[in-house]
Amino acid sequence: MWHRSINLLLLLVLGGALALPAAAQTLTGKTRWSGVVKLQAAADVPRGATLTIAAGTRVLPQTADAAITITGKLLVEGTQAAPVVFAAPQGWRGIQFVEGEDGSRIRHARFSGAATALSTIDTDFTVANSEFTGCDFAIKLEREANPLIESNVFADNGTGVANEMKSAPTIRNNRFSGHKKSAIFASHGSRGPITGNRFVANQQGITLIQRYEGQIADNQFNANETAIFCNQTQDTPRIERNRFEKNRVAVANLSFAYPLIEHNHFLDNGTALHNDQYGAPKVERNLFRGNDTALYNYRKSNPVVRLNRFEGNQVALFCDFSSYPEVKKNNFVDNPMAVKLGIYQSADWEKRSGSKPLMQQEAAARQTKNPLLANAPTEFADVVDVSGNYWGKETAQLKAAGDKGNLAIFHDRHDQPEVSYEAAGYGPGNFRLDRIHFAPWLNEPVAGSGPADKP
Repeated sequence: MWHRSINLLLLLVLGGALALPAAAQTLTGKTRWSGVVKLQAAADVPRGATLTIAAGTRVLPQTADAAITITGKLLVEGTQAAPVVFAAPQGWRGIQFVEGEDGSRIRHARFSGAATALSTIDTDFTVANSEFTGCDFAIKLEREANPLIESNVFADNGTGVANEMKSAPTIRNNRFSGHKKSAIFASHGSRGPITGNRFVANQQGITLIQRYEGQIADNQFNANETAIFCNQTQDTPRIERNRFEKNRVAVANLSFAYPLIEHNHFLDNGTALHNDQYGAPKVERNLFRGNDTALYNYRKSNPVVRLNRFEGNQVALFCDFSSYPEVKKNNFVDNPMAVKLGIYQSADWEKRSGSKPLMQQEAAARQTKNPLLANAPTEFADVVDVSGNYWGKETAQLKAAGDKGNLAIFHDRHDQPEVSYEAAGYGPGNFRLDRIHFAPWLNEPVAGSGPADKP
């Protein structure tokens, strides 16, 4: 085993610890670090050079600016028994890949307290079996980077993985917990599969801004404030075969987000799906069980809801502020409130006063130039149509009451004929609440509803 150093005397003085000089050092050729390595200043690994860090090495940056920049190749060869530890001062700038060569890998490494532990521009590498704790950013993909991020532990960081500017990582079999902002954040044309991970007690598990061409599948989300947040993602991503349990909000779809959501389990969440501001996902073959609210639709959110099972939710379907979902061939069983209309669910108000001027005022105040606003609906029926579904033991009551009956599992115009919005600033007068149309109903459960697989 050998060390590369421009000052062998420092190695002897420090009793076996390799100290790099205060001036930035360029590590040409093949360099191998082991034992204790003290970084007094930045280190650069240029193209054609390789830095190998042996198992059990402790790398001790002495200042936050003592970053390691890689345009060549980095091999971190830790093991489970002897990980490589980067013990840096708070705010360390970390390891920076800048258009580096292919083939870099980091295995069994530990990072803590960094401003950004790993950052990359246009470099593909592998990071596996490593730990990131207490960093502002654990991994930041700044532009066109496609790393494999596998079997790592991310805990108590600001952001776990920031995926930006057309980057396309594969993120699989990791554990993310306690992130103050988001475990995974993606925007600006980024994409890539997110599979087999576990997200626990994060502020947001996955945050997607704009389109995200990728699959979010076979993950577990437990006790997060929001498990998945989609904003302006349009018809992306595919969210399938995940298990969402005890999250405050499992999936939020805002501002023209309408992903495909299928074959998932939503169990004991505060709100399973929260759709707002034209959020209209395609919701098929999921199980919603024991949630406070299974589907919450607000401000012109019109999801397509088919072949799902709704069991034991306090409210299965909630609609407010001109939301008219398409709800067919679902099984609604043992939900105390099957369908509830909020006080702003009024086509009468839309016709006589309307939300379009309010929408235009809000857009002008935000100086938004979102072209999707042109697709916003402007005409509304006064009926939320939930016909063609199975209602469990309440089916006998439907038959007895007829198609104009007022059942306890539905809350609409029968229960609250008129509403007033003057106190909210939406104009004077009283307006009729919409009504729920539930006939014809199905007399038998829908075969093949719910998820095909158990996540």
